[in-house]
Parts: sequence; structure tokens; C-alpha cells
Amino acid sequence: MLVIYLFVISVLLCPSSYSQQDSSASHNSIILSDLTALWHHSGDILTSPTHFSKKEWLTASTIIVGTTVLFTVDESIRSIAMRNQAHSSDNLFELGKHYGRAVNAFAFSGVLYLGGLAFQISDVRLTGLMLVEALALSGITTTVLKSVAGRRKPYLEEGPYSYQGFQFKFETSSLSSGHATIAFAVSSVLAERIKNIYAAVGLYSLAALTAISRIYHDEHWLSDVFLGTAIGTGFGVSAVKLNDFVHEGTAFRIVPTLNGLRVEVVF
Repeated sequence: MLVIYLFVISVLLCPSSYSQQDSSASHNSIILSDLTALWHHSGDILTSPTHFSKKEWLTASTIIVGTTVLFTVDESIRSIAMRNQAHSSDNLFELGKHYGRAVNAFAFSGVLYLGGLAFQISDVRLTGLMLVEALALSGITTTVLKSVAGRRKPYLEEGPYSYQGFQFKFETSSLSSGHATIAFAVSSVLAERIKNIYAAVGLYSLAALTAISRIYHDEHWLSDVFLGTAIGTGFGVSAVKLNDFVHEGTAFRIVPTLNGLRVEVVF
């Protein structure tokens, strides 16, 4: 997992890959400006349901209905996962587990932000900021949902319809999957910023591995993972689109070269 993060960091922080750098504005003023933007953007995203379009309400309704429908196959999918436990799969799914850990995701976001700040690469810094925004908002949403729903974990052998609402216990925090939320928040932000089909496939594959690993490890039901995936992706894409709108659409683009990969900033 560390190798993956280091690769992304090394590519994004390569100074020769960028066509424009930040001005000589002081770090303090930049940080203050970023914190102010983070506060306003977070408020805009959290209040966005009050002015959803018909298409957005349809998407939200589809997610809710889809989660509900998946309740009916949760037990069957769990049985399949438990029957297919294998030592050869353990390391692979362990990778997925670590990709969805909040501490790793926030550390990666912090390195991007501070690295972009130190090297005066504004788009790397802003990507770190977008990651923090998406992770914080999706994490808060998932945490509240877990506590309110109080769905019992599958390994407790109480079935997919066992709930104990308004609890703050690990055993009753199944809906929705925090790891899936984190993984898809990270992957969606990076995919939206990099804007390369191959990078997007790799990033979303890692996130999907995280989602599947939660079922494989008997920590979540399929419906938990589905909802977490939707939450993480929704906040990730929203964070990027809102910030891109404010900053006039700057983004990364990965370009293959004879010497490897080059990252360009598109304006």
C-alpha cells in the first residue's frame, strides 16, 4: 500500500512535470485561504440537496432503492464469500483493507497538500485539499449513518435485518462501510483530477478491491459496501467539480513518454 501512495506522490510532485507554479505568496496566507475555501465548499456540498435537479434526485433515489434491494441478497453473497476463503486471496484483500483505512488516506492527503505547498505546485496542493474535503464530509456522513442505523455486523450471525439504532458500538456499525467510503472518495478525487482512463481504471479497481475485501473479511454486507461506495464517490466527485469550478477547471493529465510518464497541468 505504501508503494502505491509513494508512486502517486512521486509522480505528482515531480517539479519538471508542471507548466506553472504558485506565486511567492506566503504559506500562511495560502493556508488561511485554503481553510476558508474548505469551510465554504463543505457548506455548499452539505446543503446541495436543497437545490438538487430532477436528475440528481433520481440518482439519490436509485442509490436508496438499490441499497434496499441488495438487503435481499446480503445473506447469499455472504455465504458465497465465506465458502471461498483462501490463503492465496488473503494478501490481496489485505491490500484492499489498507487502501480504505482512514489514517492512510488522510496521511496521503496531508503529504500531497504539504508537498504542493512546499514545492509551490498549486494543483497538487489543491488536490490534497480536495481529498481532505471529500474524506471529511463522507466520513462524517458515514459515521452518523452508522450510529443512527445501528446495523449488526455479519460475523455476529444475526442476519442482515438485525438493527439496534442510535448506538455507538463497533458491532452495530455495519451500515455503511467506512472503508468503501474512504477508498472511493480517494479514487474518485484522484481520477477526476488526473483525467486519464488508465489511471481511473487502476484507481477504481483498488477501491473495488477494498469494497470486496470488507465482504471477504465478514465485516460488512453487500448493501453496506454499495452504499459506502456511493457516498464516497458522490463526495469525491462533488469536491473536485466544485473546486474546479472555482479554479476554472485546472486538472492533471498523465502523458506517456519514452522515459516513462509525465504529468501535465491542464488549464
